[in-house]
Amino acid sequence: MDSTSSTGTTQLDATLQALGGGLSAAAPAAGGNIDSWIFTLNGAGSPELSAIASELENLKSAIGSGDGSQISQSLQTLGEHTTKAAASATPDAQAKLQQLSQTLSSAATSLKG
Repeated sequence: MDSTSSTGTTQLDATLQALGGGLSAAAPAAGGNIDSWIFTLNGAGSPELSAIASELENLKSAIGSGDGSQISQSLQTLGEHTTKAAASATPDAQAKLQQLSQTLSSAATSLKG
């Protein structure tokens, strides 16, 4: 379980860094990053995290189809799920998850605008 936590923290840091440059900068690595998160979250054995993995599948599909409205909706949903996950996360991950949630929600809003 410790290595899963370490992997998740490393992935979280990488995701925050990728999204820090905006959606355009994050786009080239999005597919691999999404697949990696789906694998990690499904392996965690938590219904809450499985829901995030399922929404990541939706996001991947929306990105593949180029549907900006669906991408925006999926990012918003992921932001909401991430906020909920932060509430039960370890103290070292809480702040990062809250930051990720805000970043996802901001990205969703920017796509709507």
